[in-house]
Amino acid sequence: MDRDDVDRALARLGAEHEAVETSLLALQDHAGRRLLEGAALSGVTKERWAAADAAVTRLWTYFDAYSGALAAAREIRERRRWPSREDLAELTERLRGPGVTIAGAGVEGAALAERFSLAELVARMNELYAASLDVVVAADAVWSALPARIDLLAAELHRTRALARSVGVRPGEHPSGDDLEEITAELAQLREAVIADPLAFWV
Repeated sequence: MDRDDVDRALARLGAEHEAVETSLLALQDHAGRRLLEGAALSGVTKERWAAADAAVTRLWTYFDAYSGALAAAREIRERRRWPSREDLAELTERLRGPGVTIAGAGVEGAALAERFSLAELVARMNELYAASLDVVVAADAVWSALPARIDLLAAELHRTRALARSVGVRPGEHPSGDDLEEITAELAQLREAVIADPLAFWV
């Protein structure tokens, strides 16, 4: 790489650094993520959120490593206006070579550490971010829609039960009264299931 190549690469990597940081902070503040962290989860959602939460933690580890590698390359470039041949060789290796080592980057059973180029690290961060965001957005979408709809149905059912009682249709005394009680219990169970495992209802 010559000086212009290095400067273009640093500018591109700097823009990617800013974009990744913005995305990570937005994910950190996402309402769906905060709800997932505080909820008593079960089923599919519990399993997928555990994986996504671990991925988010890993993302910050990757980002810190990326930030450090980029800062080191910038420091070399800023030594002099016209970099020496040695500087250019080192910058080429840092900017294009697999010079970022991260402990425990592989999946279980894989290498204890992996080496990435900066471009590979950006691709890996984007991959993990997309997968984590999918879980957060899906859970948030279900929580934002279904409980409110169930509550509307429950309110209508409450009015129906009150009307039924006013004309003598009561549970234990009339089959329709028993049916209304059963539907009420089913709605309550459905709401609990949606709160605990929203991704089970995501299509």
